[in-house]
Amino acid sequence: MRKYSFIIHTEQGKAAHEWQESIIDAIVEKLAEESIDDSSLFHRLIQEAYENLEKSLEHSPLKVPALFEVVTEAKKALDEGHIMITKVNSEKDVNELLDASGQLKLRTPLNIFIGGQILDRGITIGNLIGFYYGRRPKTFQQDTVLQHSRMYGARPIEDLAVTRFYTTSSIYAVMQRIHEFDSALRETFERGSHNNGVVFIQKDASSQIIPCSPNKILLSDTTTLKPKARLLPVGFKVRAKSHVQKPVAAIDAIINKYCTETTNTPDPFLMDISDVVDIIRHVGTTFEEGHSWNQKAFIASLEYLAGLSGDETLRGKVWTIVRRDRDISREKKDGRLENSPDSYQEKGLAMELATDIPAVVLLKQNGTAAGWSGTPFYWPVLVAPKKMQTVVFANHLFAD
Repeated sequence: MRKYSFIIHTEQGKAAHEWQESIIDAIVEKLAEESIDDSSLFHRLIQEAYENLEKSLEHSPLKVPALFEVVTEAKKALDEGHIMITKVNSEKDVNELLDASGQLKLRTPLNIFIGGQILDRGITIGNLIGFYYGRRPKTFQQDTVLQHSRMYGARPIEDLAVTRFYTTSSIYAVMQRIHEFDSALRETFERGSHNNGVVFIQKDASSQIIPCSPNKILLSDTTTLKPKARLLPVGFKVRAKSHVQKPVAAIDAIINKYCTETTNTPDPFLMDISDVVDIIRHVGTTFEEGHSWNQKAFIASLEYLAGLSGDETLRGKVWTIVRRDRDISREKKDGRLENSPDSYQEKGLAMELATDIPAVVLLKQNGTAAGWSGTPFYWPVLVAPKKMQTVVFANHLFAD
């Protein structure tokens, strides 16, 4: 029987590992009890997991087993104690757990390893298909994060189909930026052209955007802008009505200078970059503190992209699409944060307009859908122009 492993890697403290072990023990114990009772709760949990994995397996060469087969195997694993939980938080633990090949021993069909810094690097763990990752360093260094999370590298397609990764939305956002940055570099290497490579940019003392060496920026603290890329805030919460009404009214007033149409779908129009920046600043005041959106990096991206055009009549302008009376929830039906408030048609229109200069979609939400404060607010989406060179912004240079 093939054996598999799952890592829980959140904190370095041994006390935390003890607490995590007790929680996992309790979960496994309760699952075993529900299995013995053949309860409706047990069957519901198995079915939910089955439906989740089924979506991935449909895109793999693997055959999807019948639900009753999965229930039978799950009950067997729980009834016969096939799940082993192991703390790994010292060199002594590691030495005792290594097999002849230098890998952590997989002593049962299902192995859960809990640990901190000792699991960071240098230990090989076979058939790793589950990650619960929560390390939050003061600064996210790309190579370190990738080593911590352990989910990269050459892996069998059969394992990838059932692999699951669990983390916080903020850590996921960091990993997303790492992926964008890494993809931009990979594309440059594959093209083999230094003239069309990635430009690394930073802000100088006079608030201008200038190139800099890539070794001067933290790789996980970047915004990557590629042709037709989209930037937007995700995961924010809207403040109470008393804090939101004034900035929303200010945004309406700026828009009315360019567009007097009162319909929910007015025609796109060109807006001066200074007014777009003012709108984004007002948008920032409507969000509660604690969100991960870097407003200054968003504005810096806008200003940079608006100045790229060789056409003087377009330089310093932004195509603006306004849509009103929107009522999208903060979360999707599956519980993930909404990250695509603009419709398919609006995405297409923005990408069509953003040729030499960027486009911004300003979605006026009613704020009455689930997850919001009940008052209207604006949700901006920035689309980079088609005719641009890939650039990387160092976010920390635009932080508050």
